[in-house]
Amino acid sequence: MRRLWKNRPLIIAWIAIVLLIVLAAFTAFRRGAAPVDGLFRNASAPVMGVLHNAQARVQAFFVRVFDPNGVQEENDRLKEQLLEQQQKLALLDETEKENARLSELLNFAQANPKMRYVTASVIGRDSNPYLDTITLNVGTRSGVSEKMAVLTADGIVGRVVEVGPNWCRVKTMCNDEMRISVMVQRTRDEGMLGGLYEEDGILIGLKLYYLPNKADIQVGDTIRTSGIGGFFPKGLYAGTVLSVNEDGKGNYDAIVSLDVDFLHIENALIVVGVDEAVE
Repeated sequence: MRRLWKNRPLIIAWIAIVLLIVLAAFTAFRRGAAPVDGLFRNASAPVMGVLHNAQARVQAFFVRVFDPNGVQEENDRLKEQLLEQQQKLALLDETEKENARLSELLNFAQANPKMRYVTASVIGRDSNPYLDTITLNVGTRSGVSEKMAVLTADGIVGRVVEVGPNWCRVKTMCNDEMRISVMVQRTRDEGMLGGLYEEDGILIGLKLYYLPNKADIQVGDTIRTSGIGGFFPKGLYAGTVLSVNEDGKGNYDAIVSLDVDFLHIENALIVVGVDEAVE
């Protein structure tokens, strides 16, 4: 078997010579045949087709054997086409995801027509693991100024603290110094929301305190901005009560969910004006 393998080029050459002789004889037969042999040729047409296909396959085989450069070029071309298609699919997937994010913001804006917005994209993040500051790609040229509220469809992002012509920095709710005035939607009890609450190093939510004495607050209550202070329009969703604590003297505080995914936020809305309070 090894000897036969070593003689593979010679065997291939002999097979090629035999096939070429058969094909040459067949061609000569076709050229020398008289018109009266047409019936025979018609009957042998299927055989001729088989021989033609065999010839094509043999030719392709010898091209691959004796022209490796051509095969390599073809492989390179196919790889380039595959890479191009993969890049197009990746771009299409990213476009679909961006359209989905923008559609969520559009739906939120349409559901809150009393507020005027500027759409922004995140162009910078700080190194803090909780992303307590982000940079957006809009500024004074788009009507943005300091202290404006920044939102997503999931809730409050934070407040503008620094502005340039085409950028602004936002202090997020993940900043431990960030505070906003809120109320319990069900009871209208007011309090202050801000400051991170962690358990075993895991961020759970935000602290809600300064509630009225014996406040009626329950797990599951919706928390919204109260509008006091003027920084955030009234009625913006701020989170849901996760737990309630009481000190035994009728004083209550609570933990509120942090629903915005700050690690993956890419787009946001900046409230540049309010026609009237949002209920």
